Amino acid sequence: MNELDLLGLLRPHLAPRGPELLIAAGEDDAACWREADESFTVATCDTAVEGVHFDLAQQAPFSVGWRAMAFALGDLAAKGAAPAYGLVAVSLGPHWEAPGLEQIYAGLSALAQRVGLALVGGDTTRSPHDGSITLTLLGRTRVLPLARSQVEAGWVVAVSGALGGSSLAVERPLPRLELGAELCARGVCCGDISDGLLRELDKFSAASGLGARLELDRVPRAPGASALGALASGEEVELVCVGPPHLLADLYQVGEITSGPQVLVVGSGGETLEVAERGYDHLA
Repeated sequence: MNELDLLGLLRPHLAPRGPELLIAAGEDDAACWREADESFTVATCDTAVEGVHFDLAQQAPFSVGWRAMAFALGDLAAKGAAPAYGLVAVSLGPHWEAPGLEQIYAGLSALAQRVGLALVGGDTTRSPHDGSITLTLLGRTRVLPLARSQVEAGWVVAVSGALGGSSLAVERPLPRLELGAELCARGVCCGDISDGLLRELDKFSAASGLGARLELDRVPRAPGASALGALASGEEVELVCVGPPHLLADLYQVGEITSGPQVLVVGSGGETLEVAERGYDHLA
């Protein structure tokens, strides 16, 4: 069972879209509801697991905290929401010590303060094995964001920057919050590329029932990244954006949404390519 299969199993137990809940489970990586003043709250939850998303033997605890916050903020950036409040739940691994944990929180707090997010509490517990960091974040916007479920066939797929450069060497990535707000105000549907470009388009397909055609040669690559590596590289701060062509003229246009259900990659001659590595699957 992959992540999308599991979501399909769990979705019937979660609240459906309604008059106030405007983006519900299964429609996007973030939920969105209407407030009494006609603004919108965007909510997201993200977990970083030791040994999967971070390694305290190789990374400074401050950087672990900063990066966990950066990638959690990606979902708010994708929906054009200004960060407001956050909760942190930490499960401490058996080898974690107080100074290191404090530095993780220092990293979380440093980026939170930079983007105007207030950390207001959370939870702590002990794990018998590897630890984890779970962030629940709330953001605000005056513009109702589009969900993945609302994209249309014929719309362009674009990305905001070069892909394939994510690595442990990038200690303090910055989420594209301002760009996300600008794009959402235009009427563009965005997603953060936290699991890889192809994996994100698979999520668009699952939510909308539509497919995509991605042109490999048009995907911008970071220095040293291979073409296929740029498709699957996760933990990117860049956004994948879908909308009418004229709304995406200043981004890297890499493909289009199709009426068919498959997400395909084509080469320079128009041939369909078999791509084994599609990105990060949380349940693999």
